[in-house]
Amino acid sequence: MPHRFETFDVFTDTPMAGNPLAVVYEADDLDDAAMQAIAAEFNLSETVFITEPRGRNADWGVRIFTPKEELPFAGHPTVGSAIALALKAGGEPGTRKRYVLEETVGDITSDARINSPTHGSARFFLPRLPERVADIPSPDRLSEAFGIEPDCFLNTPLDMGVWSAGVPIGIVPVRYAEDLARIQLNMPAFEAVFGGDTPIQAYLVAKASSMEHTNDWRVRMFAPHLGILEDPATGGAAAAFMGLLAEQGGFGEGETALSVYQGIEMGRPSLLRLVLKLENGQLTDAMIGGDAVMISRGELL
Repeated sequence: MPHRFETFDVFTDTPMAGNPLAVVYEADDLDDAAMQAIAAEFNLSETVFITEPRGRNADWGVRIFTPKEELPFAGHPTVGSAIALALKAGGEPGTRKRYVLEETVGDITSDARINSPTHGSARFFLPRLPERVADIPSPDRLSEAFGIEPDCFLNTPLDMGVWSAGVPIGIVPVRYAEDLARIQLNMPAFEAVFGGDTPIQAYLVAKASSMEHTNDWRVRMFAPHLGILEDPATGGAAAAFMGLLAEQGGFGEGETALSVYQGIEMGRPSLLRLVLKLENGQLTDAMIGGDAVMISRGELL
């Protein structure tokens, strides 16, 4: 049967920026193979399929696929899905909707706001707090993998490591944001560091300026094994990053707001808004938010 779809640019309020997302509605009749084939056809970073939930506590089921595989959780599909569902439900600008989205990782509570018939904002609370899961394999090959000097990875404000809030992310701090623009991937060396039996995404992070106490970060993310050479906005990686920031960022008790800028080098600037909460020095809650704008709508025949 035909399926209605819409596409959005997520983590931006400007069309043709941010991270594109396809949203396929009423997808209960599609099996895994069909969903994967449709995601490969769209060939975007992710495609989501909206279904009826399996559990009793969720409002909607959300399946997330890259062009090559399904993901248990991802941030820009979660923000985009909440906004898409709110816009589909309709309402005047300023109308707010709360949805519990059933993703493979678990139920996710999201809040969405309608800003116009084609523009919304949303935020969600992480279903799983991030944790450190491994070291970066072969860190001595980082310079070769990214084509920048070894000094770029020394004396950074944070330590590198593999963190996960549902998807393992190799977080690699670099000293200066300007170094991010000079990256030239060497694929064999990249695979030596981030490939192997269980490939991981590479998330390079740098403070956005040299000002003290700034909470702005610039990032780039690479995941060729998912069919995504570079991603313009990655909420799942930002979720993992909050674990490292909570541990080593030097934040005080209570809530701290941060901004993460991504996609600059791709010509698709994105803004992710993060809030983390510390109690007794431990991360107890975390939230990711951003905007999305509708770009197209159509029907899969």
